[in-house]
Amino acid sequence: MEFRQRRLAAVSGAALLIAGLMASAAPAAIAQEDMAACQLPDDFKVGIAIREMVNDVDRDIVNGATAAIEAAGGTVTVTDAGGDARKQNENVENLMNSGVDGLFVVLGDAQQLSPLTQKAADDGILVSTALFGATPDGALTDVGWDDPLASSMMTRALLSSIGYQGDVYVFWVPGAPILETRKRVLEAIVQDYPQVNLIEVPTEHGAAKSLSQMTDLLNANPEPGSIAGVWGAYDLLVSGANEAIRRAGRDEIKVTSIDGDQVAFQMLYGEGSPFVATVVGDVLGIGSLGADAIIKAACGRASEVPISPYTEMWTATRNNGVAAGEARWGEGLWDAIGIAKADVEAMYEQNQDVVRVIPVLPQ
Repeated sequence: MEFRQRRLAAVSGAALLIAGLMASAAPAAIAQEDMAACQLPDDFKVGIAIREMVNDVDRDIVNGATAAIEAAGGTVTVTDAGGDARKQNENVENLMNSGVDGLFVVLGDAQQLSPLTQKAADDGILVSTALFGATPDGALTDVGWDDPLASSMMTRALLSSIGYQGDVYVFWVPGAPILETRKRVLEAIVQDYPQVNLIEVPTEHGAAKSLSQMTDLLNANPEPGSIAGVWGAYDLLVSGANEAIRRAGRDEIKVTSIDGDQVAFQMLYGEGSPFVATVVGDVLGIGSLGADAIIKAACGRASEVPISPYTEMWTATRNNGVAAGEARWGEGLWDAIGIAKADVEAMYEQNQDVVRVIPVLPQ
C-alpha cells in the first residue's frame, strides 16, 4: 500500500481534540509536535481489541486511539472481549482476518498474545498494544503509564495514611497481568514494614463482588482498628468495598486505588467515605500514543516509535483533588459526579500540589 508523505492538519486536530478532552495542556508524553504527521488512505482500517471495557480508563484509551486514527483519515472497528482472554484472542484473529491495516490491542498478556501479534506483523499489519507491561512479539510498542510506579505511589499513600501498621485487605483480580504487577509492587514495599499484614481478597471486575466481600469482612471484624486499610487494584473494583465501609460507618479504615476514574472523585469527596487517594493518569494519551505508533509506521517512520512510552500520572488526595480531578476531567467533573466544587473547597483546604510524574529514560 502506498502512503502519501505529507503533513496533515487533521492529525494536529487529533492532538487538539485529545487536549480538549483532557481540558489541560498536553503533557510532554503526547506533546503536539510529537504527534504523527501523515494522511492515511481513506481505506486504512484499524482494529482495536480490548480485553474488557468496564471503566473510564478502558473507554478513554479507546476514545483517544479512535480520535487520532479518524483524524488521520482512517476508520476504526472496536471489539470487547468482556474480560475473557480466550475471547480476546478470537477477536484479534477475527480482526486480522477482516483485512485491517493496523491493530491496537488493549490489556493483555504479552506471552499469550505474542504468537498472534507476530503473525499480524508477518502479514503486514501494523501492531501496537497498551497496558501489557511488556511489548509482545511483532508489536511496534506497548504504551501506558508506568504501572509499577503507579502502584508504588498508591501503596505509599495507603501505608502513610494507616501509620505503616495494621491489617490491609488487598482486592485484585487474579490472572489480570496489570493487576498482578500492581499487587507484586505492594508486596515488595510491605516487606520493609513488618507491622503491616496483607490479607488477599481475590475478587471480580466491577464493584458488586467487592461490596459483598467487604460487608462480610466488616461483620467478621467489628472492632474499630481491626482493619487498617483496603488496597484496591483499581477504582471501580474497590468502589464496592469502599461503599460497604461507608455504610458501616467505619471511616477509620483507609482506602486507596489507581485510575482517577470519576467514581474515584465521588469516593474521595463522598460523605462518610473512607477513600483517601487515587493515582490518576493521562488515559486519553495512552490511546493516542498507541494510534500514533501505527500512523507513524504507516508513513515509514517506525524508527521514531519508542518501544515502551509512558504518559504522565499524579496522585489525587482530598487536599489537591480539585486540581487533580480537573487535570483529568476538566471543570465538568463536578456536574458529572454530582458534587459541588465549592463544597469541596470549603471542606478541604486545597493546599497540596499536583505533581505530574513520568519516568525519565536515557535517550
